[in-house]
Amino acid sequence: MRGTRLPLILMTVAVLTLPTGLLAQTIKIGVVDMERAIVGSVEGKKAEATFTAKLEELRKSIETKQKEIESQQTKLRTQDKLLDESLKANMTRDIERRQTELERAQQDAQRELDTLRTELMRPIAEVAESILDKYAKEQDYTLIIDSSNPQNGSIVWTNSKNEITETITKLIDAELAKNPPKKP
Repeated sequence: MRGTRLPLILMTVAVLTLPTGLLAQTIKIGVVDMERAIVGSVEGKKAEATFTAKLEELRKSIETKQKEIESQQTKLRTQDKLLDESLKANMTRDIERRQTELERAQQDAQRELDTLRTELMRPIAEVAESILDKYAKEQDYTLIIDSSNPQNGSIVWTNSKNEITETITKLIDAELAKNPPKKP
């Protein structure tokens, strides 16, 4: 029994001294919604307005094509009994061709919007990342969590005292006022 007490005592002493070393370090955690910080900045709002204008332009173009197809489909349905088979076949092929063109236009529009968003937001995001890195080091943060990242879906609660999004947005605005991003 005496032989098992000494290792137990030594292990207890080691465990009791371990937390004091860990507690001496302060852990500082921040929470930032980088998407909100970037889009909420002055340049981010301009980029978002440019993106939205292009989105509306493409949406209207696609809606016009959809209405044309719907009109052709209605015409085919309402005049079905009056049209001969070859004319019906031609109209059906035309509708199918237009639907294929519409699908391609939608895919092209989505690619164009994705590219535009990247072109508009990348320079702002790069500045934001740099600012966040500098801020974290200056303020001695141990960890900063991006709450806008969908992979962080396990974030259940954060203390509002740890929220630094507004601060980062202001720092982004200040930096971009001095060094505006290059326009795509």
